[in-house]
Amino acid sequence: MKILLCCLAGVTSTLFSSKLKDAAARKRVDATVWSASEVAVEYSIGLADVVLVEPQLRSSIDKIKALEPGKPVILISEEDFKNFNAMKIFDMAVEAVQK
Repeated sequence: MKILLCCLAGVTSTLFSSKLKDAAARKRVDATVWSASEVAVEYSIGLADVVLVEPQLRSSIDKIKALEPGKPVILISEEDFKNFNAMKIFDMAVEAVQK
């Protein structure tokens, strides 16, 4: 499973990506997780199975979805992002890919 985390500038996304990798390991799922800034997401979205979007990019979600129509794109809630609720977000990503 390949998860792209779309972020504003990359400050918190590195830590959140690490937490998502930990969640995958705990669930025994082989997952690759990486982050890309909003301006760079178009270059790697094609490699991802699912795209997670940080809450700061709420206003850009339609633009991100338009890059790869049909690809699952999930907006992370403020609450889950603030609390680094990686397990919940990882489960949402898995569910979106399995649909």
